[in-house]
Amino acid sequence: MRDDKTALRTKMREIEGSRSDVRALSSRLVRQLGSWPLWSAARTVCAFAALRGEPDALDPWPDDKRVALPRVAADELVFHWVASRMELLPGKFGILEPSAEASHAGNEFDLILVPGLAFDLRGGRLGRGKGFYDRFLAEARGLRAGVCFDDQIVDGVPSEPHDLRMDFVVTPSSIYRCGS
Repeated sequence: MRDDKTALRTKMREIEGSRSDVRALSSRLVRQLGSWPLWSAARTVCAFAALRGEPDALDPWPDDKRVALPRVAADELVFHWVASRMELLPGKFGILEPSAEASHAGNEFDLILVPGLAFDLRGGRLGRGKGFYDRFLAEARGLRAGVCFDDQIVDGVPSEPHDLRMDFVVTPSSIYRCGS
């Protein structure tokens, strides 16, 4: 199982590294989100600051939502309320994150946007391998939506018992309701 995940991570990192149209694809993804009734209804959104090659679901910043972003604290993600991108600072692994002094957001949200290297349409998700999101999602409450580009959808993501499934996967071209 672990070897399957390692092989898929390697393949997906190559795809991620060769992607040249991230900004245009992110804009399409933001429009897709904006047309989604569950996004429109959500008041509290748990999101992420995009890494290079990842979709940026927060450009432009959603002014009509209360947005929480993660900060790495030891081996877990702690979410804090953030009012704008200007509040973010480089943190562990070079990822932009809120300061430790920002208001703690807890773990209940209307919608949780989750990054990943790959997703399948049964809700499987392949993360970067450190388990941060697996630990957070085990305690979090809210609809889970994997956020990715279309080339990150695969036939099947190798799954272990601790891997939690997404309720939806959002890409620039579609929103998928996940099922088994």
